Amino acid sequence: MNKTFRRALVFTLAFLLLGSIGVFGQAIELDLMKENFSGFSSDVATALPHAAATGLTWSDARVRGFPHFGVGLSLGAVMIPKDTFVDLADTMNIALPSEITDSELGVPFPAYAVDARLGIPFLPFDVGAKLGMLTPEMSESLGGKVNADYMLAGFEIRYPIIKGNLLLPAVSLSAGYNYLSGGIGMTVDNAGDLAGGISFDVPDDGTYTVDYTDPELRFDWQTQAVDFKVQTSKNLLIFTPYIGGAYSYGWSKAGGGVSAELTYAKDGNSVNEDDVRKALDELGYDVDLSDQGFVVLSSVDGGSIRAFGGLSVNLLLLKLDVNGQYNFTTSSLGAGVNARIQF
Repeated sequence: MNKTFRRALVFTLAFLLLGSIGVFGQAIELDLMKENFSGFSSDVATALPHAAATGLTWSDARVRGFPHFGVGLSLGAVMIPKDTFVDLADTMNIALPSEITDSELGVPFPAYAVDARLGIPFLPFDVGAKLGMLTPEMSESLGGKVNADYMLAGFEIRYPIIKGNLLLPAVSLSAGYNYLSGGIGMTVDNAGDLAGGISFDVPDDGTYTVDYTDPELRFDWQTQAVDFKVQTSKNLLIFTPYIGGAYSYGWSKAGGGVSAELTYAKDGNSVNEDDVRKALDELGYDVDLSDQGFVVLSSVDGGSIRAFGGLSVNLLLLKLDVNGQYNFTTSSLGAGVNARIQF
């Protein structure tokens, strides 16, 4: 093999290698990114109303008038189907952390809420309210590579269908409103198609790029949901078993992207965040954009039907609840506990 041939071979291999690096490092087009996340958005939409229903699921279906009052703390988790994340990862060549792939039941979305109920004077109703917040630091139990955050708020009004007596169980009907916002972030070993940044074209303007290094995968959502429940319970000495069914419908936004420090350019020249925002608005994209992340969202609506049941132990004014839930729409499980003072 003469020197001229060797040099030509080395040059050719170097050219192909540089070309392959360019291909693997290319930014993903925003249209394709949104399309890939659309399936995730639709799947999550059906789980959001279930997650937003954490809190105010108390054992006692009896509706008591004023001045009856109770206040407590509810802790729970709703399982988001694992395939929702795995399908997206397969589509975008992302290597998910083992905390996601090893979970058979799904991805746990932990939640808590301080909740309270109060009887209404002169009317056969009671009202309830709840509030909860979760930060990534508070969700370390999910594992070192996964964190979650959310804000949850809601209220509910209940009406007695059957008040209950020595023979009959109590039955109540309730209607409520819930607001939930938050998401899940995860460190990935391979960011796949998202590793090379994001790009989009604006007609008669130019090509914008969003660049970053070492991105964390981010899934975000928010929902406003109405929730309707029917519940029955029966006091048996110090125990109160209960069962019920519920339907929730949510008006939601969901999507995903990256959490990282961002830099912006147009046709290779540096631009600022406001320039990128204006370009995205002109194209009609719904993007949660900050100096710490880029998440493309889709507006989706969805409803879900669930069954729930549990048992409380009643120790004078202290009530200790455990409950389980099954979402028929998403085939996912949920569970929770509640401790409250009620009189």
